[in-house]
Amino acid sequence: MTGARTPSVVVMTSAEVRDPELPGRLLILERDALIPLLRSRPDADFARPAPACPGWSVRDVLAHCSSALIRVVETRFEKGVFSPESNDRDIAERAEWTNQQVVDELERGMTEAGPVIAKAGGVLDMVALGVGVPPRL
Repeated sequence: MTGARTPSVVVMTSAEVRDPELPGRLLILERDALIPLLRSRPDADFARPAPACPGWSVRDVLAHCSSALIRVVETRFEKGVFSPESNDRDIAERAEWTNQQVVDELERGMTEAGPVIAKAGGVLDMVALGVGVPPRL
């Protein structure tokens, strides 16, 4: 083809392209949009099914996210962490909590996890970026 250009490819290592502060900034942006919305919703909305997570309610998803972020904040990474069994256990441990308590924990996790994720060298980015979500999600 005359005049066609071949795109150039630049190979970079993950260290060259990773912004260690990005996950934390995204968590803060998401927190600032999500937490006020959650606080304004009636309890009935938390019991609604989460279509993207068959068998889970909105509350279950929030409990899962809050527990994952708190594990990061507290650096609690026991064997099997983030497995489907661990996820189910985390949700069950919060079953007696009020919706407000789940939202409070989620807010704390979204606020405090960023610096821990930044220092982890990329291995925890998936927690903030939603990559590597278990198949159940």
